[in-house]
Amino acid sequence: MPVQSTNPDYDAHIEEWRMMDDALEGEGAIKRSPRNLPKPSGMVEAEKLDGQGNAYLYRNYTDRAQYEHWVRDSLRSMMGLVSRLIPEVKLPSGLKGLEDNATADGFGLTQLFLRIVRQAISHGRVPLVVNIDEAGQPYFATYAVRNAINWDTADQGGRQDLVLSVFREFRRKEQDRYSHECETVYREFYMDGAVCRTGVRNEAGELIEDDRPLGTVDGSNNLVRGLDYIPVIYCGSTDNSPDVDEIPLLTMARAALKSYQLSADYFTALHQTSHPQPWVSGLDESVELSVTGPSAAWDLGRSGSCGYLEFQGAGIEAVRKAMEDQKNAALESGAKVLDVSGTESGEARKTRQNDQHATLHSIVITAAAAIEQALRYAAEWTGYNPDECAFTVKPDFVVTEADAQQILAQIQLWQNGLVAKKDVRANLRRTSLIAADRTDEMIDDELASESPIGGDNE
Repeated sequence: MPVQSTNPDYDAHIEEWRMMDDALEGEGAIKRSPRNLPKPSGMVEAEKLDGQGNAYLYRNYTDRAQYEHWVRDSLRSMMGLVSRLIPEVKLPSGLKGLEDNATADGFGLTQLFLRIVRQAISHGRVPLVVNIDEAGQPYFATYAVRNAINWDTADQGGRQDLVLSVFREFRRKEQDRYSHECETVYREFYMDGAVCRTGVRNEAGELIEDDRPLGTVDGSNNLVRGLDYIPVIYCGSTDNSPDVDEIPLLTMARAALKSYQLSADYFTALHQTSHPQPWVSGLDESVELSVTGPSAAWDLGRSGSCGYLEFQGAGIEAVRKAMEDQKNAALESGAKVLDVSGTESGEARKTRQNDQHATLHSIVITAAAAIEQALRYAAEWTGYNPDECAFTVKPDFVVTEADAQQILAQIQLWQNGLVAKKDVRANLRRTSLIAADRTDEMIDDELASESPIGGDNE
């Protein structure tokens, strides 16, 4: 089979991932794809008669449709909650640099964590690859879910482990520096006996980078100990197995797409209701009518008559109600808290928030576990103790509110030497009065410049 072969689960879910890509990109992407808005039968028949001349009918139909950005707004809302979380990282001394430089484009572990959570929320799957650069330093790369085209598992020492991972990549062709033309290549990882190997092939299946084993090398770049596993982790929304997980925002995306399709009919009906079609009959041959409108007067002659073909719009209210039902379906998906004008009780809102937090809870846990496993792979690959690696995140999304008087009281207690400064810092962070990632020194600078009466009281 060719290198472009895909896993059956990939084929089963690719349309859902495409839908999520369009939903997140927004109205422009939704309207560029005709599959998101089927043509009404009348427009199909009109284009059979004159495809080019009647193409404007579907174009106008699409232009009037309105796509609601519930998915993108929901993702931003959920990431706002996640961004409050502060990862706790433990690394061997030789890998401390990963805290600030862990990704292929030079960002740290916290940024990697946020990227993984974001993609797990939006697509339910994040392929994470561990690699070593030319200087012998480990780094991590993530792939878009649509580019992780193939994978397989098999029995390895009594356990079901990965034996194949194939990724599609896009490399810029060597042209002038202003060109963005790319060629498609395929990076593969596979088990050859007890050693993992990797290579890069073109679309014809020809190797364009040497097929080589992965593992620890000596000063002459000779393999000392090969990796007995594929350094790839498929982080999901519920666990980190290679199987495809559910997409947390899929229900909302489907509701948004259906609302978009209904809106095309709704706004077309409104347009036709407000723009009735005039008709005339019985005109003498000498009568010519070329202008219509409220400022034009018609001379119909002796036997002429006229009127309007008006769109009654009996179904407009039904379509509007169907659009409202889709909005409610999106609300009930629990992915985002939207205001419902006066009809939702506080208990109902709390329930939906708890649903949202439960979804985020599992995603945060699996994302942190994936990064910790990747750190362990990197440590083992580079000769460090993997047991010294830890990456944990406490998924606490409940923010305790505090008013100005409470905060002022805390500071006064500290100034009087009755409360330790570290407790004031903790309270300020917990109540979100200040950003949770601000250092102790930054907080101290913003507190009173003089020490409390009882001393610094750290």
